[in-house]
Amino acid sequence: DLQTEHTRNDPRDWGYEKTVTATEISAALRVPERTAGFLVEHSTLLTRYCPATLEALETGKLTKRHAWAVVEEAASIPDTNPTVTAAFEARLIGMASVTTVAKFRQQANRLREELHPESIAARQKKAVKERGVFLTPSYDGMAWLEAYLPVDQAAGIFHRVDTAARALQGPDEPRTLTQLRADVLADALTSAGASGHIAGAESNLTDTQGSSAYWGVQAKIFVTVPVMTLLGGDAPGELEGHGPIDPDTARKLAGHAPSFTRILTHPFTGARLGADATTYRVPKDLQDAVRVRDRTCRHPGCNRLAVFCELDHTTPWSQGGRTSYGNLAALCKRHHKLKSEGYWQYRQPEPGTIIAISPAGETYLTRPDPPPAPPLDDPPPF
Repeated sequence: DLQTEHTRNDPRDWGYEKTVTATEISAALRVPERTAGFLVEHSTLLTRYCPATLEALETGKLTKRHAWAVVEEAASIPDTNPTVTAAFEARLIGMASVTTVAKFRQQANRLREELHPESIAARQKKAVKERGVFLTPSYDGMAWLEAYLPVDQAAGIFHRVDTAARALQGPDEPRTLTQLRADVLADALTSAGASGHIAGAESNLTDTQGSSAYWGVQAKIFVTVPVMTLLGGDAPGELEGHGPIDPDTARKLAGHAPSFTRILTHPFTGARLGADATTYRVPKDLQDAVRVRDRTCRHPGCNRLAVFCELDHTTPWSQGGRTSYGNLAALCKRHHKLKSEGYWQYRQPEPGTIIAISPAGETYLTRPDPPPAPPLDDPPPF
């Protein structure tokens, strides 16, 4: 409500209230902004539009997960007829209180189709605009690749991958069906398969330890590899946005790199040494140095990869800020705009150390991760 009151003062800021509130909560609770946004959305719906669900949560009839699920389902149909929506909420609460969340969602989806005033064809036209592909880093050099697609496309892709994977099964194939599906997908998108050929028995897929997973990849990524690792050492490399990767993978990625950018570092502290520029436009080598240093957007809790971020002058160029290693930081488009609009402020007392000041006046200090260090002579037991 406070943010709404503030943003209403300027028509250009209308619609910012939920975004700004989510950034404040995200930093305070140390949760991703997307999670904070869901908290704001769910809490608003729960306290203002779903009083029966709130009461069921307060009395212990529903768990928080069940209550969130009820709120999402209840809000998924337009509030065109208060009697219908109230009855829908009551039936949802009854179903959620006697089953698991997964089972409840299946039942609620059927009920939603019965009561929704808009046809599924019209809704699908709107939903398809939200399609996208998402990358979420995981542990041990792995990551989750997710796609939000129309169900016919998603099912068709899975069927095609599954068919090709099953064709590769045999008595001499050590990989499981799940592993084969992953290898078929990776081969199709990173090698010759990218041309549209996902053959079944004709496929000549290699195991993920081979080199096929690196063919045809044109995207630019930052891989930090200690020079001794390139010469056969055991120190891990660093893949931007994902963290440590094993030495063999680091060497393979480096081996397929069309060029290298040398980043000088202090021999004892590991701090990167950069050069300043005298123009507003950031030179290519300085762009790379800042992005390698920051790795992600420097707003507290934001994990947007630096390679997809804009480089912001912490002290604006118009106010005497220099285009330098110590006055540049990676900010994603959203947080760069929030800074430009005056909601969030940033200071950089030393290169890479960012102090973020929230709209409520809270301060958050972040420092860049240090570059990978050589392994200890006596490594820890885990």
